[in-house]
Amino acid sequence: MKSSQNIISIIRNKTQFKKLQTFNELNKLKLFLPLEMRKAVASITCKNNKLLFAFTQPGFVNEFNHYNSKDIKESLKIYQDLFPSIKEIHQIQAYVPKNILSLYTQPICINTQVYHEHSRAHFKNLAMDDRLKEQFESIREIILKNLNQPNQID
Repeated sequence: MKSSQNIISIIRNKTQFKKLQTFNELNKLKLFLPLEMRKAVASITCKNNKLLFAFTQPGFVNEFNHYNSKDIKESLKIYQDLFPSIKEIHQIQAYVPKNILSLYTQPICINTQVYHEHSRAHFKNLAMDDRLKEQFESIREIILKNLNQPNQID
């Protein structure tokens, strides 16, 4: 009589259950990651010769893409017998899914700089051109208006 483990392994090795075997191998691949990073892995998928790791935290994505992806690629080459269904991997990349990334985006703060007017509108308008003279007078009016208003933004 065959044990339950024997039966499960026979079923897993059938061609109809190739996705189940791939899923099992991808879960084994998690073991090559540090413990904290392993906890942050949401899922691992294999698409178009690209191995994609979905993380729940953006910090782990940066660390994985810079350091761990090379180690995973080397491990796949060394331990080919453990990962027969994921042999043709050309690129390994980590990302944060959009629904999780939206929790980490911060609102953009626009800092407006305010310059206080130093002039008191005490200047002589020596312009000869009427159009220029009107411009200087409108500037004088704006300065006086700003001086009379209380400071709203500091």
